[in-house]
Amino acid sequence: MFVQPGAKINSVYYCENVLEQCLLPAIRRISNNNFMFQQDAAPAHRSHHTVDYLRSNVPEFIEPENWSLNIPDLNPRIIQCGERCSRWCIVTKF
Repeated sequence: MFVQPGAKINSVYYCENVLEQCLLPAIRRISNNNFMFQQDAAPAHRSHHTVDYLRSNVPEFIEPENWSLNIPDLNPRIIQCGERCSRWCIVTKF
C-alpha cells in the first residue's frame, strides 16, 4: 500500500483502503484469521468510524481505552507483523 508522503489519512480512507484492501487480508492469511488487533493512537485509528469498523470486522479488537502504547515486549511483534503484512500487500496487490 502506497500513500503519498505527508498525506492526511481520514478514518474512511483508512478503513476502506488500508484495512479492508490490504492490512486485514494479509493478517488473516498469515494468522489463519486467529488474531487480536491493536493499533496506535493516530487520529484515523481511534475515530468512532474505525473503532466501529474493527468491532464488526476482526475476531478480537483491543479498544482504544485499553491500548498500551509503550509495552516494549509487544512493540517488536507489532512491527514485525506490520512489515510482513506490508510486504505481502505490495507483492500481491501491486
